[in-house]
Amino acid sequence: MDEIQQAIGTFIKAGDTSDTDLLNKILHKDYQNIQDGFFDETGIFVIHKEEYIRLIRDRIFGGKPRDITCHSIEQKNNIAYAQVSLESSVMKFSSLIICVQENGNWMVITNIPTIEAK
Repeated sequence: MDEIQQAIGTFIKAGDTSDTDLLNKILHKDYQNIQDGFFDETGIFVIHKEEYIRLIRDRIFGGKPRDITCHSIEQKNNIAYAQVSLESSVMKFSSLIICVQENGNWMVITNIPTIEAK
């Protein structure tokens, strides 16, 4: 479980610090961010790895430190999912983060956040 928590922490830290190199390493090649709404737009948005990294690089997403609370982690063989809460000075997030293990490394493959302005 420690390796899974470490992967999730790396993912969060990379977003908070806009570290796109670290994101590129921790995100699985098939990563998707799935969210309901995109700022003022409504609907379901599926954001793939390259687009997500661009949003972080361009500081549309991320760039603010967040406190992390991990509520639960479940692991079934090479798949794990965690329910976490994140809070920055301006936003609150509740996320389901799914990780997969390939070649002995845990990577984030999916993030499903619920986002709320403070």
